[in-house]
Amino acid sequence: MKVLILAALLCMNSAVTHAAPADVVESLAEENIVPVEAMEEVTEDVQALNLDVVDRMSLCSPGWFQHGSRCFLMVSARMNWPNAERYCVGQQGSLASVQSPDEYNFLQSVARLSGQSTAWIGGFYFQGAWMWIGSTGFYYTNWLSQNSGSSYPCLYLNSNGGWSNNICSTSRAFFCARRTTSC
Repeated sequence: MKVLILAALLCMNSAVTHAAPADVVESLAEENIVPVEAMEEVTEDVQALNLDVVDRMSLCSPGWFQHGSRCFLMVSARMNWPNAERYCVGQQGSLASVQSPDEYNFLQSVARLSGQSTAWIGGFYFQGAWMWIGSTGFYYTNWLSQNSGSSYPCLYLNSNGGWSNNICSTSRAFFCARRTTSC
């Protein structure tokens, strides 16, 4: 159901980006379809995704969203961190690494639009260092709160702030990532 809502919001994004946003919001409010405040908030989140739906859907499988050179999948089914990673591997990806503030903001927007306050990402603590499951360098950090890595070795995204770490057995929604397909 949340995927349908997200798809509907992306369709609205297409309408919003090809029309004057104020006109769209005003029109919907006049017809009493959506309260102005709610529509403005949704419009801001969708615009933050910065998606060109036609181009991006052709590079990623259905349900996946492109950002940069990667495709991301928001999985609302709750799993612990190891099972979430296994699921992502089954989708030819891995739990998502985060390489920049822009990428983190994109994932936060997707999480918010999916109704998730937290979601597993692919960071983990191993032998005294934070790493990404996909073997990319852990150069960008965005800590909201950091607990002991040895006791709480798995990272999760907060939709309203930076990331935090927790025990890996906690069940959460999660993000998978993989490279875009090319023709």
